[in-house]
Formats: sequence, C-alpha cells, structure tokens
Amino acid sequence: MASPNRDAEPDDLPDAVIDARWSDIVARLDDVEQSGFTVEAAEQPVSRDSTSSADDEEATSPQRPSGPRDWPTTPQVDALEEAEDHFVPPDPEPVAHRSPLLTLAWTVAVAIPVLTVVGVVVTALLPNLSVPGWLGPAGGGSFVAAVAVLVWRMPHRRDPDDHDPGAVV
Repeated sequence: MASPNRDAEPDDLPDAVIDARWSDIVARLDDVEQSGFTVEAAEQPVSRDSTSSADDEEATSPQRPSGPRDWPTTPQVDALEEAEDHFVPPDPEPVAHRSPLLTLAWTVAVAIPVLTVVGVVVTALLPNLSVPGWLGPAGGGSFVAAVAVLVWRMPHRRDPDDHDPGAVV
C-alpha cells in the first residue's frame, strides 16, 4: 500500500492512514503465523542431541526459514569458535620479583589501621588492659613513613613509548 504521506510525521497523518498501516502490519503478521513460524517456536531452544533423528526434530518443532546468517558448520569452525570463546587469564607476576621495600610499605600501611581498630575494640572490651603510651606515636609514625615510601615510589612520568592516553584493559 503506497501512500503520498509515507514520509510524513506520524502526528501529521490522518487517522484513516494510520488505521490502514496498522491493518497492513497485522495482515503481514498473520502471514508469518500461517507459515508455521511462531514466536513461541522461535523462543524454544533447539536441542542438538546426536542420538535424535531428523524425523523426531521435524515432529517436535516447526522448521525455521533459513536466513542469510545460517550456514552449515564444520568441526573446524566449531573448534575455532570454542577457542575464541574460551579466555585463559595470564599467570600472575610472582611476588618475589617485587621490591621488598614496597612490600614492607604496603604491609605497614594496611596493618597499622587494622591493628589500631583491633586495639580500640580490645581495650573497650577489656578495660583492665593497658596499652603503652609510646605505641600510638610509633604506629602513627610508621604509617606516615609507609605512605611516604609508597608516594615516593610512584611513577613520576609517563612512559615515553606510551602514546595511548587511555586506560589499559
């Protein structure tokens, strides 16, 4: 059905043209349902059991019309698709290659706040337990020194060979 108002905005069209378009769409949908391809049949998964015969498959589900992306696959194509879909993460870098100073700095920077929280909770639960007075300033100084080492060891410049401004994924 061709209409002179085919490119007009839907709000500008008269009701008769809109009703004619809807009836055309519904008629086309009826043709699709009569051809044996329904939405329910399309949503059902197709089993690829090697023991079932072609007659059983035809009897249980209607055949889908072939499309431009349907092609027969070979075992080589299936193996390539499986190899592309399977991701194997790289092995992590061994810890032994890292700097002992950085390892110590990270340990102190994480351990001091955790030990402080544990100390406050234990002291609150056991009021008779006393903590030496020098432990607070020593822990604070150790934490500040660890954070200073971590900041000092950060890269100061970008790698001159790296011209990509984005993140590495």
